Amino acid sequence: MKVAVFHPGTQHSWQTALALQQLDLLQWYATSIFYQPDRWPYKLERVLPGSLGARLGREFRRFSHPSLDPALVRTFGLTEWVERIAARAGWRELARRIDRFGNDRFVSGIARDLRSNEPFALWGFNSSSETSFALARQLGRTCILDRTNGDFRVYNAMMQEVAARYGEWFLPTERAEPESHIARDHREYLLADRILVGSPFAARTIAEATGDPAIAARTQVLNYCFDEALFANQPAPQPIPADGPVKFLFLGLVIPRKGIHHVLEAIARIPRSAAELTIVGSLKVPPAAFAPYADRITYIPTVARADVPRIMAEHHVFLLPSYFEGAGITLYEALASGNALIQSRNCAEAVTPETGIMLDRIDTESVYAAMMTAIEDRARVDGWRAHAQQEAQNYTFARYRDNIAALLRDLAP
Repeated sequence: MKVAVFHPGTQHSWQTALALQQLDLLQWYATSIFYQPDRWPYKLERVLPGSLGARLGREFRRFSHPSLDPALVRTFGLTEWVERIAARAGWRELARRIDRFGNDRFVSGIARDLRSNEPFALWGFNSSSETSFALARQLGRTCILDRTNGDFRVYNAMMQEVAARYGEWFLPTERAEPESHIARDHREYLLADRILVGSPFAARTIAEATGDPAIAARTQVLNYCFDEALFANQPAPQPIPADGPVKFLFLGLVIPRKGIHHVLEAIARIPRSAAELTIVGSLKVPPAAFAPYADRITYIPTVARADVPRIMAEHHVFLLPSYFEGAGITLYEALASGNALIQSRNCAEAVTPETGIMLDRIDTESVYAAMMTAIEDRARVDGWRAHAQQEAQNYTFARYRDNIAALLRDLAP
C-alpha cells in the first residue's frame, strides 16, 4: 500500500516521507516548506545583500532534505513562512490565525491529488487533517493520523492546576488550548483508521479524554527518531572533571508546560561551583518571573539546528521535567550526544536505569534531588553517559522506517 504524506509545516513529516520513499511506498509528500534553491522564496538568499542573505540561507537550509526525491514533493504557498515570522516576533495569536488560514489553503491544494484514481493511503498530522481526511474517507482511502501531541483536554486540565500554583510564570497564550481546536482534533480521531502518537503518555491522554474504547483501540505508539545527519557522529562522552561543575542543559520552548519553573527554582538552590545550567530556546514566560534567575544561568535564544549537536555535546545532563509532551525528540538527540537524562514520565520514555533518572513527580523538590544525585555521584553520571549513545540506537531512522513498514503491513487489507 502506497502512502501520501502531507503537512502544512514540517515537524518530522520529512522523515516519514523519506522512510516511505526508501520502502518504495511514497506516493507523494505535500508540504509548504521544502528547500529548492531555484524557486521562490529560496532565491532570496542569493538576492539579498551580505549577512542578510547568508542568515536567510541558514534559515532556509533548515528545511533542506536532499535525500527526498523532488519529483515526489508537492509544495503549496508561502503562508507557513509568514506564520513563522509572526511567531518569531512574539505575535502568537496572529501566528495562529495565519496558521488556520494557511492550513485551509494547503488542504485545497492537495484535494485534486486526493481525487486521483491511483490507490494510496493518506498520512496526515494533527490539527491540519480534518478536511482532507473527510474527503479521503469519501474516496475510500485509509487515513493515518500522526498526532504529535497528547490530547489538549488533558493539557488544559493540567495547566489549570499548575497555573493555580505558578500563575506568575504563564503568558496568556500558554494557559489553554481553545475549545474549537479540541473539537477539531476529536473529529480527526473519528476520521482516522489509525492514530499514531510518540509516547505511551500521549496515548493515555487520548484514551482518558475521549472515553471512547474504539478510539483507544485505534491508537498506537510509534517512536520517532533523531536526525542522524546531525547527531549520528557525536563524540563519545568524556568523564566529568572532578574539579568542575556538572553541566546541565534545558533545550526547547522555555515555558511552564516543560517545567522550566522547577528547573530554575532548583538551580537557584545549588552552588555555582557545583552546577551550571544552560537554557536554549524561545523564552515564553513573563520577564518578571525569569529575571531573578537570569544571572544564575546561561541563556541562549533559539539557535540554528546545526548548532544543537555541539551544544548538547558540551553538556553532561539533559533536563526535561515536562508536564505534557507528545514525544520528546530532544531526548533521543541528547542520548545520541552522550547526555544523561533527567525526565518526567509525561513524554517519550527514553531514559532507562542505565542512562539517568525518571522523575516520580513533577515538582521543584524532585528536580532538585535528581540534580543533586548527579552532582554528588559523578561516577554514576559518567556511567549513564557511557550507555547513552548505545541506547540512542533504539531511535535511529532505520528503526523508525522498520516500524512504519510493520505498521503498513498491519493496516494492509
